[in-house]
Amino acid sequence: MPACHACGGQMLSNRVWLFGCARCGLLHSAFTPGPGAGIEGLQQLRRQNFELLLTRVEKIRPLAGLRLLEVGCGEGWFLEAAQRRGILATGIEPEETSAHIGRANGLSVERGLFPTDLRDRGPYDVIVFNDVFEHLPAPDVAIQYVNELLAKKGLAILNFPSSDGILFRIATILDAAGLHSPLERLWQKGFPSPHIWYFNSKNLVMLIERHSNLRILESFPLPSVSRVGLYDRVRSSSSGAAAAILFGGVWLLSFVLPLLPADIEVAIFRKSG
Repeated sequence: MPACHACGGQMLSNRVWLFGCARCGLLHSAFTPGPGAGIEGLQQLRRQNFELLLTRVEKIRPLAGLRLLEVGCGEGWFLEAAQRRGILATGIEPEETSAHIGRANGLSVERGLFPTDLRDRGPYDVIVFNDVFEHLPAPDVAIQYVNELLAKKGLAILNFPSSDGILFRIATILDAAGLHSPLERLWQKGFPSPHIWYFNSKNLVMLIERHSNLRILESFPLPSVSRVGLYDRVRSSSSGAAAAILFGGVWLLSFVLPLLPADIEVAIFRKSG
């Protein structure tokens, strides 16, 4: 393993497919990255979270007229929300069906991988990664391109699952006890687009500020579970008795999740200079 992308520390093997930095806690899998379609049951949660995210950004600067790029835009739910607020929004999406759906709905969506296939080189006022940055094979390289594509004082917004979250912590404890499936599910092992990285708020800031002129502006949590659509979400990776048990456990846990360490965080960075 190379040195940690975030802090330069040593990456150690935790198991055959999982590595972790002994210094900052950045986690890295040996899975093969790839494009993936959306997971059933998440649409309402993500649409709600996108509205919360945009409202938070609107407190930093007015949104109307801003040029925005979403990397990995899927079918375009975030682009739709951004356009309703007057943002000039475009996206790039590698998965063919999702990109087609976005374009069919009248959205500006380029098909391909970021940054190699991006035709519109900006500059952009805002670049957003919604549950995408952790899937990239080389986030250090990607953030260097973000730095180049952003206008002066532009914003980079990263919405990501956190290794400090309560669900990840519980899954890690269960994994150590021999029950591996919850942790493997959080890493999306076996999915077309598995997680290649698991960040927390500290090592993400280390990585971004080490490889770019972006500086952290603020961070905040977002809800990670909605009871609406939860069963469909569970069924996307489990079946039978295992699905029923997992659904019941997460459904009960959902009532106290807002009081516990957040499993989804947003970090907003501003380009300096």
